[in-house]
Amino acid sequence: MKRLFVLMVTLGLLLSACGAGGQPVEPTLDVDTIVQATFQALTAQAPQATPTVASETGSISGALSYPSEGIPPLLVVAFRVGSNEYYWVLTAQNQSGYQMDGLKPGTYHVVAYALPDGKLAGRYDQFYLCGLHQGCTDSNWVDVQVQAGVVTPDVDPGNWYIGAENYPPMPAYDSQQQSGSGIAKPVVVQSGSIAGQLSYPSSFIPSMVVVAFEAKGPNYRYVITNQNSTTYQIDDLPPGSYYVVAYPADDTTYPGGYSQAVPCGLSVDCADHSLIPVNVIDGQVTQGVNPGDFYAPPGTFPTYPLP
Repeated sequence: MKRLFVLMVTLGLLLSACGAGGQPVEPTLDVDTIVQATFQALTAQAPQATPTVASETGSISGALSYPSEGIPPLLVVAFRVGSNEYYWVLTAQNQSGYQMDGLKPGTYHVVAYALPDGKLAGRYDQFYLCGLHQGCTDSNWVDVQVQAGVVTPDVDPGNWYIGAENYPPMPAYDSQQQSGSGIAKPVVVQSGSIAGQLSYPSSFIPSMVVVAFEAKGPNYRYVITNQNSTTYQIDDLPPGSYYVVAYPADDTTYPGGYSQAVPCGLSVDCADHSLIPVNVIDGQVTQGVNPGDFYAPPGTFPTYPLP
């Protein structure tokens, strides 16, 4: 198109160089100068390409579920690991999926809170990825990596069976908006206690090392009792689930556990020696945890943890 226009301009200039009757006239401008000026004008009028700026944020998307026939409205929250920042999106009744945009690049943990009160929540964790069945023992968070300009898919907050102590309280959000972000208030973690009665298949009760093992972690806390003490209490336990075992101080290879055999009555018919998970709640003492099953087969309970 440019060439045709230039050719027409040039031809017009050549014709105008000849006056009426074909008599040549003195040109007022050099033809090359006019053509060059025309090219410059066309170049100046050409639209300039707008540079593309790469996105500085990323997104998370996934499927939604609920342990019922329908899915209530949910507040899906992505907590940025290592900070107090969070991002959220609201979903409607029976909405089966979500996408959360505008997230800073980084690592996130994702939770879906059932509205309006958020007392029940689903996590995106290893227990969900395993299939939510009894054979799944790992319930650790799945770290979700967000990259700029990328949608991270299949982040499904579907583990609705884990206790409230295993995810943050529902953060603040604006119900008049579809999505947003915020700064979470620091969570003050209180502690709880476990208490119970002691026994021993003998005429006396030896000094005991009573240990509370984290049910889903490597940590433990313990208390040492005096000889013939009939009770114990372990304090300063972070909220969570624990197994309790009592080890005689003079023979730690012969422990007694708080197992299913204890509420069964410790009779010969009580064959289930599996440890009972004990839930610890903020500021409360969980009573009646009596580690009296000294009749389990060797190796049933955890080995003595102290050096």
